[in-house]
Amino acid sequence: MATRMYDEVHWYMEEVGARVVAKTGIPSDRHHVGKLMLQSLQDDPDFVLQIDGATGESETFGSALDRSIRCAISLTNMGLKKGDVMVLMGPNHLDFCIPHNAAFYLGIMVASVDTTLGVNELRDLFHMNRPNIIFGQSEKMKDIEKALTLSEVEAKLVTFDNDGRHTSLAQLLDVQDKEAIKNFKPTDLDPEETVGYLTSTSGTTGVPKTAMLTHKNLTIGMPYIWVNFSNFPTPTKLVIVTSPAQWLSAGIHYVFSSVFKYTRLQSSAPITPEHFAELVNTYKPTFLATSPNMMVTMMANAKCDFTCFEYVGLGGSAVSQDVIDEVKKKAQTDEVYILYGMSEASGMTVQNDMYSVAGSYGRPIHGIQTKLVDPITNKVITEPNVPGELWYKGPIVFKGYYNNPEVTKEVITEDGWLKSGDIFYRDQYWNLFFVERYKLLLKYRNHQVSPVEIETVIMKHPGVLHAAVTGIPDRECGDLVVACVVPKPGCSPTAQEIKDLVKETLKSTMVKRGNDAVHWYMEEVGARVVAKTGIPSDRHHLGKLILHSLQDDPDFILQIDGATGESETFGSALDRSIRCAVSLTNMGLKQGDVMVLMGPNHIDYCIPHTAGLFLGLKVASIDATLCVNELKQLFETNRPKIIFAQTKKLGDINEALSASKVDAKIVTFDNISIYKTMTELLNDADEASVKKFQPTDFDPSSTIAFLTSTSGTTGIPKTAMITHENLAISLPYIWKTMSKFPSPIKISFVVSPAQWITTGFNYIFSPVLKFTRLQTSKPVTPEHFGDLVNKYRPNYILCNPVLMRTLAEQANCDFTCFEQMSLAGSYVSPELVEKMKKLTQSEDVFIHYGMSELSGTAFVHDCPAPPGSCGRPAGSFDCKLVDPETHKEVTEPHVQGELWFKGPAVFKVSPLEVEMVIMKHPGVLQVAVTGIPDRECGDLVVACVVPKPGCSLTAQEIKDLVKENLTDTKHLRGGVIFMKSLPITSASKINRQKLKELALTMRRE
Repeated sequence: MATRMYDEVHWYMEEVGARVVAKTGIPSDRHHVGKLMLQSLQDDPDFVLQIDGATGESETFGSALDRSIRCAISLTNMGLKKGDVMVLMGPNHLDFCIPHNAAFYLGIMVASVDTTLGVNELRDLFHMNRPNIIFGQSEKMKDIEKALTLSEVEAKLVTFDNDGRHTSLAQLLDVQDKEAIKNFKPTDLDPEETVGYLTSTSGTTGVPKTAMLTHKNLTIGMPYIWVNFSNFPTPTKLVIVTSPAQWLSAGIHYVFSSVFKYTRLQSSAPITPEHFAELVNTYKPTFLATSPNMMVTMMANAKCDFTCFEYVGLGGSAVSQDVIDEVKKKAQTDEVYILYGMSEASGMTVQNDMYSVAGSYGRPIHGIQTKLVDPITNKVITEPNVPGELWYKGPIVFKGYYNNPEVTKEVITEDGWLKSGDIFYRDQYWNLFFVERYKLLLKYRNHQVSPVEIETVIMKHPGVLHAAVTGIPDRECGDLVVACVVPKPGCSPTAQEIKDLVKETLKSTMVKRGNDAVHWYMEEVGARVVAKTGIPSDRHHLGKLILHSLQDDPDFILQIDGATGESETFGSALDRSIRCAVSLTNMGLKQGDVMVLMGPNHIDYCIPHTAGLFLGLKVASIDATLCVNELKQLFETNRPKIIFAQTKKLGDINEALSASKVDAKIVTFDNISIYKTMTELLNDADEASVKKFQPTDFDPSSTIAFLTSTSGTTGIPKTAMITHENLAISLPYIWKTMSKFPSPIKISFVVSPAQWITTGFNYIFSPVLKFTRLQTSKPVTPEHFGDLVNKYRPNYILCNPVLMRTLAEQANCDFTCFEQMSLAGSYVSPELVEKMKKLTQSEDVFIHYGMSELSGTAFVHDCPAPPGSCGRPAGSFDCKLVDPETHKEVTEPHVQGELWFKGPAVFKVSPLEVEMVIMKHPGVLQVAVTGIPDRECGDLVVACVVPKPGCSLTAQEIKDLVKENLTDTKHLRGGVIFMKSLPITSASKINRQKLKELALTMRRE
């Protein structure tokens, strides 16, 4: 099954937010729910927002926009303001959302309240929430008035219908001031502090109270319900809302149906099985999120066709796998998921998706830190399969309980952790399995008993419709377990059958980190840029992102050249790169021109690199060791307009330019040259132009940022075109394991050559994410590496495994300074990962797989991965495994296939699999496997081996090693070739094409 872009919802939210910020100039408005809704309703006035299935009435975006603006104006005229409380009491009719939306425009807190509450319950709620205005049905007004009197609260009253006694909604909307309607603007507010919802909840303690959810809580937390969708706007056509209006599961749709552009099917009548069936058969909704109990009831009693549902989410109480399977069968879809969350965490907290293990609720969403804690000792549970209370931390955690600081302190720790009150256990990959509400656990003879566990067993009985387990007190035993059973119609299960079923079935790590913090931070930086420029797409303009970030903290150290000890601040790099950009413009360079950079990782390298991104030039970093013919080929392909290089390389460059018939300006990094030097280039910039400099405006989705040398998917050297948008979206995925931004790390050690994209991402993101680059203008030998590590103590490194293995064996340094290590570029053995974990004394050693054509990393480590795993596909693309011979998609686990993003089929025998085995030989330094053509067999496998110095290997040893470990089809029938070194590409990777040619001509043993 192809994986989906599960981050698409966040990109869409970023896009809508950027459009709002571009208009208002306020970066935080990307989280202002009222402004997001207003913008979205304005976008498509004719789109149908909502349908009342009880009456058949519907309303468009345009109508709801007009009515909600009129409501907001009247509320303002009545004296309502930001921070006031609005209570809404009513069914899901078309009028409910009008004051709801108006309140979000104005920063009024919305408290949706159960219409069935009695006078005393309303009294307690009003005493707690202190409403300034209440909207309700006329038949409820007497109870409301009594409750207000008892609670000693004064509030304005408005009826949805017309009772003749109170102001009606229709009267409220009768605004004659057309200029006020035309010029209406939502109230400016701080979304991080301003409360949007006051949500009634029993929370983690079982005591009714009101949770405060801010605008920012809602815009970050609520979209996670849509992570299994990739088409935005309109991820689904029609959502049926079966929850009462006061539930947060209904509130999600009141907020996001306009933002995500889908239609709400709701009903002002009670949702009985008969009415549900009528709605489904009439409107064919495509999305349903409901409780498992209601779903079971509807499947048993509602006479309708469930196959219209493309997606079903079940949440609110324990969900058994049997119910999941039954819904899948009934709806004829695999898109049936468990939805677990809590009001205090703004909605969903656990993501159930295509990767989830059967029976589990899924894994923690990427937006939070998570840990399991012993509820008695408060110690973190570090082992899998041990039950504990689930705790959360992150921007989705609520602001606290309204007017109830004492209870707030009980559930939020001093360092910001929210206690869920739910007991889970996890497996080693952080799949979470629900056990029970902590307060509902029974104790029988000092043993904790989970009602949910027993209920799950009883529900397997074919004659059981519903089951609930509780306890009755016993002096000797504590709690005696009792099962309350509702039989299916026409079935008569006996008590003994239930007891026997239970008797036969049941016998007498560390913190999970949030993984979306990097995207939120990128969104924040982008919003600040957009607020200045008014151009929504500038959130992906690398030049503007870098410029803004360099301006933020001029004294921060951007880069250190470990070879010379030189360093440079943000302020210095900003000044020099602007001067470079001004001079390049004066030389006639413009957007779309190609700039070639050739040099080591010295302090000057990033200056034209950054200037190129300011101006929309295509930056092509090229291997400085290439010979004339290789340079000729690259120049013919890239057609550079300007080349920056070291003086010693100018002879080869000029010869290659002449041979390729390319005319390019030349600038030298060093000062010993007859050509213009970098110093002269920077001095040429006039002060007036430097002072007023602004990056070039362009479309980041089509403007090329990098021309990256790559052998790609075919082994033929070429240049990949990577846009600004490509890089702005994809490169941050390498930071998914970190949760502190800015400055997720202190110092990143850059050991890759300047032309590698792994270096390029450091050049871009060290200013944007605010960390220091430790690089060196000298070759990275084990001795030099050791000196730099011991001197500067870098805490992050991205390195290829071949170099890291060498450094681990030969560099005399303390690796424990590295808090995180990423290994990428070629095959990474589990043994190397474990070795580096031991050397660094850190579990944060990750395998990163990617390719230049994907703008970087393709997999992420959002949860602990099995040994040898590269992680899970990043949320930035669709991917699938394909049989390379038949081109049929591989849908089963543990079956090999070619990983497709796009591109042709590859080698029939996996070279990496054979290479992995050969690398286990103690005398092998490097190995690459290729094939030679054979008429009968297709390809005969050949191993090209570089022995370690001083080691004498025989071909038979290598053949025997492969024969002992791999199947017959993978044996070395093509032989073994011993080499002094392996051929490499311009991207410094193994040149598979050249290797194949050598295999045909060299002596094979």
